[in-house]
Amino acid sequence: MLLLFSFVFAVAQRGKEVDIDVFIKKKSEFLKKELSLTDAEAEVFIPLEAELSKKIYKANHELYRERRELTFKPAYKTKAEKERIIYLTLEGEKRETILRTAYFKEFAKILSAEKINKYRKADDKYRKETLGDYNY
Repeated sequence: MLLLFSFVFAVAQRGKEVDIDVFIKKKSEFLKKELSLTDAEAEVFIPLEAELSKKIYKANHELYRERRELTFKPAYKTKAEKERIIYLTLEGEKRETILRTAYFKEFAKILSAEKINKYRKADDKYRKETLGDYNY
């Protein structure tokens, strides 16, 4: 479920700047197709999902930057640095889960449970298609 984190982390690792707006636009088009959203559903759901993606990005941006610096540190990592990487990863997952939980309550007002489940699967599929087999 860490689609946005994975994307940001992988792009940053490759030395490219992340354009969150471009990422969200492409993801929105992908979701419209994968979920077979009606125009009415898309009109309400897509902006809400984009808002969620931006909040996840903002909530975790500094954590990911520090984690990336520690992860790709050229020298041997100390025990404290390894523990910090674990903490940063878990803190990012926690922040994302809190946001997703709040937004899924809003999604349920727009989409059926079946479409919400499709959304979760499409979110994972998009990550895999965007990043391939990259696993941080």
